[in-house]
Amino acid sequence: MRLRKLRQMMAQLNYQALLLTEPLNIRYLSGFSGSSASLLITAQQQFLITDYRYTEQAQAECAGFDIICRDRSAQSLGQCIASLLQPTAVSRLHLEYGHLSVELFMQLQHDLAITLSPATNLPEQLRACKDPHELKCLRQAAIIADEALAWLLPQLQIGMTERQAADLLQQKIYALGADELAFPTILLSGERSALPHGKPGQRCFEPGDWILLDFGARVEGYRSDMTRTVVLGQASAEQQQFYHTVLTAQQAALAAVKPGVSGHRLDQIAQAVLTASPYAAYVGEGLGHGVGLALHEYPLMRRGCDVRLQPGMVITIEPGLYKPGFGGVRIEDDIVITQDGYELLTQSPRQLQQLPA
Repeated sequence: MRLRKLRQMMAQLNYQALLLTEPLNIRYLSGFSGSSASLLITAQQQFLITDYRYTEQAQAECAGFDIICRDRSAQSLGQCIASLLQPTAVSRLHLEYGHLSVELFMQLQHDLAITLSPATNLPEQLRACKDPHELKCLRQAAIIADEALAWLLPQLQIGMTERQAADLLQQKIYALGADELAFPTILLSGERSALPHGKPGQRCFEPGDWILLDFGARVEGYRSDMTRTVVLGQASAEQQQFYHTVLTAQQAALAAVKPGVSGHRLDQIAQAVLTASPYAAYVGEGLGHGVGLALHEYPLMRRGCDVRLQPGMVITIEPGLYKPGFGGVRIEDDIVITQDGYELLTQSPRQLQQLPA
């Protein structure tokens, strides 16, 4: 089904052959979960090119593909492709320029006596709309994140370090059945929460601290991505206003989510709330992104993204404010677009939680 859709897109663009080198695109189209392979797709054939380390794995995972075991010491990738295309009338090969090193491009240019051209992001477009199995994995990844957070929050206490709290959260994610973490956990406290993607450190929690937690689980390769910001102890009036501003922006964007709306429009709606607040100088860029096999994937929810949402797309909605010296707040949820709106995948409370100090 996925290959058929890809070939339909290739035919519309007059692509004779397509070389894929991005590992997640390779996994999506072939099932191959190893770390070293290329896919060569023509109108009639599909080859997975790998080496002796992964040949047996590829044969088990990639039904319907011709598995090519390349001797890397005797044959370059370009020479291998040339031999596979030699019996065909292919005169142009499209490449994933965004996922290709300069060195490999030059080697292909040297070894192939055909025209090389950049390919549009066809696999990424296919990956944007999830099938039922993908949605099942994404729902489970979100459930694990919700349960891990609910377990962790009562454990947080004055004197604990960011690193200690992050380690507890990550251990719980694995204990709940995740295959892997979705990404390295972001867990920041106090004024350090104003670092949008900071790393947990040795700072100890203090009364009244912001604690920002951005984390997720991975199930069969599919990732959840959730952020919650809480206060350890009693929140000040300014903290409550700061938090409520972000929550209002998220709610405004969610209220507008439906098929046909663009990422640009959703970002515009959230940004309008944030920039009309007293905290306009501290607004984070962009509203969210697609999520699936990759943490950040097509489409993006930001200014200039005119892609229209379609049922089956899974995206994040995550407005944020980041004020140096004071702290940051981000509220992030995963949603799947439905026929008439959206389904919320992450279910953890969005109202400001003030934890016992």
